[in-house]
Amino acid sequence: MSVNKKEEQKEITNPSLDNHLTDEDLCRIKDFQVRDLQKNARYIRPFQATFIDERNNNPVKRFWEAIDAHNSVVIIVYNRSTDALVFVRQFRPAVYVMISKEAQNASSITDIDFTKQDPKSTITYEFCAGIVDKKHLSNKEHAHVELLEECGYSVDINSIESVAKYRTGVGTVGACQELFYVEVTNEMKTNTGGGNLSEQELIVVHEIPVDELYQFLFDETKVKESSLMFGVMWFLHKKGRLP
Repeated sequence: MSVNKKEEQKEITNPSLDNHLTDEDLCRIKDFQVRDLQKNARYIRPFQATFIDERNNNPVKRFWEAIDAHNSVVIIVYNRSTDALVFVRQFRPAVYVMISKEAQNASSITDIDFTKQDPKSTITYEFCAGIVDKKHLSNKEHAHVELLEECGYSVDINSIESVAKYRTGVGTVGACQELFYVEVTNEMKTNTGGGNLSEQELIVVHEIPVDELYQFLFDETKVKESSLMFGVMWFLHKKGRLP
């Protein structure tokens, strides 16, 4: 790692968090509004692609709306001490908007009355993850940083195993995501995790016992994304823990 471990830990530890935060603590949301994205957005940039599609020798000009976004890393974290996978939970504004739109059958996000939707219903279950935004660090080094930042585990970087690379949001994004796997123990926990205070993150670490994972996958009341479902199935198959 090019970052000193002690300095790294001091920078990203979130000492205000503990393991007793409730869903209400994660989403004390007021005055939620939506607007068009500003041109100087920090993380994504919408754009329109135009191209000629020469299908059947009959050229057609096509238009496609898409987003320029960062690649990312995701880490399956297995805690040997508790025989559980380690997840993070947090409020996701994009999920809040889309679930609210669906619940209210709104034709546009500008028609949503956000006072009618409980933010707790949009708290996600996710793997530890992060965007690839430091050119001097490899994907594995990004994963190493995220493990300490979000979950509080300090691990040997060589113990982090690459599982797969794939593309996300292929209709609009197409960014590359690399999935990693690592095993931890309670003794490797050096801080509470919780995210990067400088980025105003509020993340709660949440473990699910391996014996409950398969049922969790198909519980539609638990908000999750497809990469998590793939990662959990990989783990259950690879480790011979399928029910």
